[in-house]
Amino acid sequence: MKVATFNVWNNNETWALRKEMIIKEIRRVNADIIALQEVPNLEELEYILKQVGLYQYSFKRYPGDEEGLAVLSKYPIEEVMSENDVLNNCSMRILVKINGSTIGLTNVHLNWKSALVREKEIVEVAKWISESKNTDYEFLCGDFNSKPNLSSIYNFLVGELSIESYDTSWIDLGQSDGSPTLDSEYNSWLLNRENLNNIRVPVRYDWILLKSCFPKKELRLLDIELFANVVPPTQQVHPSDHYGVIVDLSL
Repeated sequence: MKVATFNVWNNNETWALRKEMIIKEIRRVNADIIALQEVPNLEELEYILKQVGLYQYSFKRYPGDEEGLAVLSKYPIEEVMSENDVLNNCSMRILVKINGSTIGLTNVHLNWKSALVREKEIVEVAKWISESKNTDYEFLCGDFNSKPNLSSIYNFLVGELSIESYDTSWIDLGQSDGSPTLDSEYNSWLLNRENLNNIRVPVRYDWILLKSCFPKKELRLLDIELFANVVPPTQQVHPSDHYGVIVDLSL
């Protein structure tokens, strides 16, 4: 089973140039489920769906905006979960059934401006997921706008600290790789942006996590890799300002 996440970067000035590159990458990695962030609008999503040959999808706009989150699936989406006001701003959640197992997947794009807002969002997300009792496995993925090991968001999710007297336990499927997904050193769109990159370091903001399911047998990680991280020779730019992440697991 292949699960992927990709922030496609809703930038109007560059979208026309990058759209076909994004489609090629989604088609190439051939994920069973892929979570997308910063999808410009439903019309653009439907164009992408047609080009990649995926027709099972869910799309949720950010409040007061055409942009939103999307999940594309090879398997029928059995349920789109409801949410509250905080979650409307940052997340969407779906259930799919794969090889007899019910998979819950929550796609997030946490607030980039405020750590305080991110903390409130991630606690609501964790509580929301915990209310779902009819899944065999749970995935949490997206753009967390936070640094692994250094941020409260990450340490909360992997069970190293609590927030608001609440704790949880997830497994970071990308911890063995650690490659940056927001790459100010090599990404063509980030290089020299705002003249600040000489003091920035590349960071891994895009994660895929699996909720600890002990004592149930956990899924086995077969492979993990980045995608959309190579400049196509004919384009000379990257598909997005983020790289995508895809994991392959036994199911």
